[in-house]
Amino acid sequence: MAKSLKSFLKKQYPDAMDTDIISEVKFLDTGIPTINYVISGRPLTGGLPLTGKITIMYGPEGCGKTSFVAHIIAKAQKEGIDVVYIDTERSITRPRLEQFGVDIEELNYLTPDTMEECFDIIEAICKEKMANDDKDPILIIWDSIAMTPTSDEVSRTADDVEIASQARVLTRNLRRIRGKVKRIEASLLLINQARANQARFGDLFTMPGGYALHHAADVIIRVNRVKPDESGQGIKFSTPNKNRLFRPFQSTSIRFEYVDGFTKENIIDAFCDFLKDLGILGSAGPYCYLESDVEELVEKEGLDNKEASKKVNKFFKKDFVKRLLEDEEYYKDILKKSEEFVNKNIAKVAQVFLDKDLTEEEMKAIEDGGVI
Repeated sequence: MAKSLKSFLKKQYPDAMDTDIISEVKFLDTGIPTINYVISGRPLTGGLPLTGKITIMYGPEGCGKTSFVAHIIAKAQKEGIDVVYIDTERSITRPRLEQFGVDIEELNYLTPDTMEECFDIIEAICKEKMANDDKDPILIIWDSIAMTPTSDEVSRTADDVEIASQARVLTRNLRRIRGKVKRIEASLLLINQARANQARFGDLFTMPGGYALHHAADVIIRVNRVKPDESGQGIKFSTPNKNRLFRPFQSTSIRFEYVDGFTKENIIDAFCDFLKDLGILGSAGPYCYLESDVEELVEKEGLDNKEASKKVNKFFKKDFVKRLLEDEEYYKDILKKSEEFVNKNIAKVAQVFLDKDLTEEEMKAIEDGGVI
């Protein structure tokens, strides 16, 4: 019966029938292992989802959203991925893009005037790729939702009052393009701003545009500024309420330099903090050591963990960062080990990043692939 029903549905509804119900998600490596982990749970092979997924990134002004976008565009171009950048803020500049290594000539840069035009562009791209049966990865970035007026807002005078115009347009059009984005396996990255939550309960900040954005998104990333100074700032990336690819409520911070952007040294420094959180890198006062070296001493010399921890080779964190910077193969090896550790110790890692003690039932649910 099952086979005959499947044959009937394939014949009757060929466009609607999807045999690949849960396709393997492909990722764009952000080049920052800690951000890869927060989004996808994979520090090495994860990152920004590519295959038919919608990601929303929001935060207050000056927190680094557009700079991260420029970083992502450069990474996508290096991977041979076509990028369409819909810039309704018109805030990005050529020198800023070039500073992050973006090839301006290869970038598809558009500046539509209204929200409806933005959706028309996205739909036209989807239709063109479907017509050519083109499933090559494509990254479409819209910067930003909050600053894009609707055609209704543009046609009205400044004194006219129009409530929830953006929310209505988003609700109607996100339903219209959601399936098309999935069909061509595009990645849609929507940038939004943070607004004070007028409801006075829950999160202090929310994003404009209504609940349709929350429903349509596969991943919602919150970006915050941390400890700014004259040369740079920390940027905190978190998934505070929704992530269909990994557990929500994960977060990480990384130093961002105003002139140099995300430097390799800062990326590796944040990665070392991540290794400490996981327990791959142990610490004793100002010194660090590899837990794998402790295990080796236990196995070879028959010492207990405490004795081996005292005897193990110790080093300063800055020296370990320097070694990872200078030895690319060693850095890749540590990255690989960190991902293997995450995969083997799902519940333990979850407990570290959820910052709470889990019950035996919760630990078992995570190990079995469930969520809490």
